[in-house]
Amino acid sequence: MKTMSGINQAIIVTAGRTIRLGSLTKDRAKPMLPVLGKPIIIRIMDRIKEAGINNFIVVVGEQDGEVASYLHSGWAPDAKVQIVLQPMMRGAADALASAANYITGPFLVTSCDHIVPVDHIRALMRDFSETSTDMVLSLTPYSYELGLPFVNIEDDKITAINQGTPQERRAQSAFLMYACNKRILTYTSSSSSSSSTNDYEMVKMVQSVLSTGGCVKYHNVEWYMPLTRDLDLLHINKRLLREGRDTHILSEIPGSVHIVPPVRIDPQVSIGQGAKIGPNVYLESGTQVGAEAVIWDSIVIGKAEIADHEVVHGQIVLRRQRISEEPEAAKTRPSKPAGLQEMFPSPKKDESAS
Repeated sequence: MKTMSGINQAIIVTAGRTIRLGSLTKDRAKPMLPVLGKPIIIRIMDRIKEAGINNFIVVVGEQDGEVASYLHSGWAPDAKVQIVLQPMMRGAADALASAANYITGPFLVTSCDHIVPVDHIRALMRDFSETSTDMVLSLTPYSYELGLPFVNIEDDKITAINQGTPQERRAQSAFLMYACNKRILTYTSSSSSSSSTNDYEMVKMVQSVLSTGGCVKYHNVEWYMPLTRDLDLLHINKRLLREGRDTHILSEIPGSVHIVPPVRIDPQVSIGQGAKIGPNVYLESGTQVGAEAVIWDSIVIGKAEIADHEVVHGQIVLRRQRISEEPEAAKTRPSKPAGLQEMFPSPKKDESAS
């Protein structure tokens, strides 16, 4: 099925370094990190499919066997998925070169480490179809922390793209979700010829398109959630919980457990009597929550255990580690959210002891 834009393929780049995700990727690859019961790569592909694309090329590295296995198990019966191996991690331009033989026409290319609105994907494809252009790039406000390439814009066209720090205070950055004409593949060989792995955003390739008179347009994203550090996984899960996507309770829980939506509880989760769960909580399969435990604004993954009476707030809970978004001083006794404060008040101080 072809979309109105003429784009009927999406290339997903999975191979890449995960230096800043060391805590989360010890036991699973970055594309397999969980977002409300599914690997993040599947959440991205779900959104692209919702935008109208059913034909996918997933470029994997040698360490991404788990990704290939998951996709081969039948992610979506009506979707076509081609797995392509990228032997060396040499950036997205090289990933496109690896997939070139399977690309049949205009395509969408994206990485496996960010979530955007479905409407942005549709708009990107629509802008591509309505203009005579080689590429339409996704833009977000520049952030020094993310280190994305920044662009120069004149007359609604991108005239330059560069890595580094822009001089303009309101500069825009390009992140890897591009709508592309197939002819840009002629630039992939020169862009990926070095052994460097930091050409992830295809900067050199876009520069080559511009330098030869190609037309590059853009579309600004409403919001953009990258997975570049550990806590980003918490923020992405919370965002999708607030959207109401797959906020289901799929385990049997005691009647005394109090749920404050939005919450996602996977199958095979054990929750003790009197526990308070939510809002903004995701419990992955294998999680065990003790009696009278209180959890909110957190995700519990990797078959982790929450002790009886434990209070968990603003954390990613792993089996052997806790990753918190709060300072150490604030983690010892977090306050309950407004909805729980009245229902489960803190114990009164024993004045007779003073």
